[in-house]
Amino acid sequence: PDLDGEIRTTGVRSSVVIERDDLGVPTISASNRLDMVFGLGFVHGQDRFFQMDLRRRLAAGELAALMGPGLLNQDKHLRRLRLRHTASLALAGLPADQRALAEAYAKGVNAGLASLGSRPPEYWVLRTRPKPWQPEDTLLAVLAMSLGLLPPPLDRVDTVLRGELG
Repeated sequence: PDLDGEIRTTGVRSSVVIERDDLGVPTISASNRLDMVFGLGFVHGQDRFFQMDLRRRLAAGELAALMGPGLLNQDKHLRRLRLRHTASLALAGLPADQRALAEAYAKGVNAGLASLGSRPPEYWVLRTRPKPWQPEDTLLAVLAMSLGLLPPPLDRVDTVLRGELG
């Protein structure tokens, strides 16, 4: 990502400042919580979009569409859990201020991804394009993290994220 300069974007009420130290660790400053969450999403979209995409697709049972038919059986099993539907219901049930945070984060992720000028390299290798981040995708990513705590055969799904397919 281009880490220097100024980017003008929609989705924030006032300026958001993202500074990175010599190791690339960001510090985000904003005058309000929604703009700060947008900035966090922006940084995540620049730095971690592919990993985030894997998490949301894992929980939703949509990895085969990205990584190939070898994951169809796993996807079928995970789709029975209906976690995408659960995430959508959970988002809809949030109080308006919390839903606004999820929406600001998603806007920030998408703005960060768009700021790259080119899709992340993993998508070039897979010959596909990233799909925009949706507010419910954040909840899906959290659900994906909990899948590793489940008993077999679901405990094996996290091996996809560690690159241990086999």
